[in-house]
Amino acid sequence: MEYKVITIGDKDFPIKFGFNALRKYSIMTNTKLADLQKIGEGMDLNSALTLCYCGIQDGCRVAKKKFDMSIDDLADLFDGNWDCMESVFSVLASQMTDGFDEKKKTPKKEKK
Repeated sequence: MEYKVITIGDKDFPIKFGFNALRKYSIMTNTKLADLQKIGEGMDLNSALTLCYCGIQDGCRVAKKKFDMSIDDLADLFDGNWDCMESVFSVLASQMTDGFDEKKKTPKKEKK
């Protein structure tokens, strides 16, 4: 899975919601694996920002870009740019769907 680039305010960030980002999110929020399927449903602001943070942090890791922001720094970037949160969740939805679609496309071995 490749990372996407999103713009928050006047800054571009690589973002990726693969297993590593979800792993970090689950550690930071104490989310269980079974609950990751419901990610985004009834989410509070802190969880949403944490998810964004983990996705951007992992996108930077994959893109080999330095990432030295805190969640507080990221929250400041969203001030006046609330619509950018929608962009993040759009990327999340597409990358989660892509992962399921790729799994469906894998041909099964025929039984002999």
